[in-house]
Amino acid sequence: MKAPLLAFALVIASPLAADSAERGEDDRSVQGILATAKMAGACGIMDSLIHFQKTTKINGGDDFVARFWALEATRLGMSVKQYSDQCSGAVSAYDRLWKTGEEASTKKK
Repeated sequence: MKAPLLAFALVIASPLAADSAERGEDDRSVQGILATAKMAGACGIMDSLIHFQKTTKINGGDDFVARFWALEATRLGMSVKQYSDQCSGAVSAYDRLWKTGEEASTKKK
């Protein structure tokens, strides 16, 4: 049972190769897939923070959100622009993984 799961993981990870090659990484592993999912989730939370502030307009919230993004980017050793770009890439990669998983489960039925 482990061999088919690993083969599936390697097949669905192949769309990540172009993204990861641009970053000088190799995401064609189960760990790479998990890292992509984790990053996409974290970016989703960061996006929710922005949306929350836009809708509630908490006094001082814009500054808080900007500082929070800057802190996270710095923690990861990148600029806010780089972090934002990496988020876009992670979400795109996650979406491709999700679509591939849906297609694979539809074919099995």
